Amino acid sequence: MAMFLAQRAFALLPVLFLVVVIAFGVLQLIPGDAAVVILGIESTPERVAAMRARLGLDLPLHQQFLTYLWSVLQGDLGRSIFLDQGVAQAIAERAPVSLLLAAMSLFWAILLGIPAGIVAATRRGSAVDNFVMTGSLLGMSVPSFWLGLNLILVFGVWVKWFPTGGYVSASTDLGAALWHLMLPSLSLGVIQMAQIGRMTRSAMLETLSQDYIRTARAKGLSEFMVIGKHALRNCLLSIVTVVGLIFAELLGGAIITEQIFSIPGIGQMVITAVAQRDYPIIQGALIMVGTVYVLINFLTDVTYGIIDPRVRIA
Repeated sequence: MAMFLAQRAFALLPVLFLVVVIAFGVLQLIPGDAAVVILGIESTPERVAAMRARLGLDLPLHQQFLTYLWSVLQGDLGRSIFLDQGVAQAIAERAPVSLLLAAMSLFWAILLGIPAGIVAATRRGSAVDNFVMTGSLLGMSVPSFWLGLNLILVFGVWVKWFPTGGYVSASTDLGAALWHLMLPSLSLGVIQMAQIGRMTRSAMLETLSQDYIRTARAKGLSEFMVIGKHALRNCLLSIVTVVGLIFAELLGGAIITEQIFSIPGIGQMVITAVAQRDYPIIQGALIMVGTVYVLINFLTDVTYGIIDPRVRIA
């Protein structure tokens, strides 16, 4: 197991390096002078020169990259131009909000998606199966922002069960934080629930047709044991793959939802940074999201090895 973990961890390094290269390239690909783009065309030459020095644009390109790479390795992602604070600090302050939102959304997706997929697979061709598949198709087709707006209208404005926006820090009041994230997490979780449900159904149908499942039933095992202990366990690799990708997608794709519900997370900060041309924030957020994607893929590989020891040998 230790060798398996070491191999997977070593394979992360080139990908993380590529993430840093892409983040560095964001500033280099801006048409014209990046300092002028940030400050505006009416800025004075002195301010432009100061901004170029602040961003390191007055150095040769290779030296700019090496300096940026060394700073990232030290945990220094630069300083926000408009927030007037370190990028790492700005991300650290907002990351817990986005992580909690993503975790809640994934919770709803797993809680509802896996049982729905199992029920649909065990009742293939029935009205229940058709209902689940139709519902999952609709869930994958509905934009999260449209669903979020309707949830606000129904449950926030009409029946007034949940707040329509805003956020309370989890460190201050965890219950209030979860209550404020209920609607946004549902608006994101429903779509991901549809994906997990369809994948679970597909994997279960393939597994239920295997010989060992027929043998388990012939031995007189209950249907609950056949499905829960034998079939579902062998479907977990496919389900874990989807769950890992969905969690990474939720972290990077909740920008519009955070904006709609006025949640002070990474997504809202990135939108503000784009509007204000705060490129250090954009670069830092890109590195953070890319690193999270890589780490989630690593954890997914580790989970493979735990579920199926044969994966460690491959």
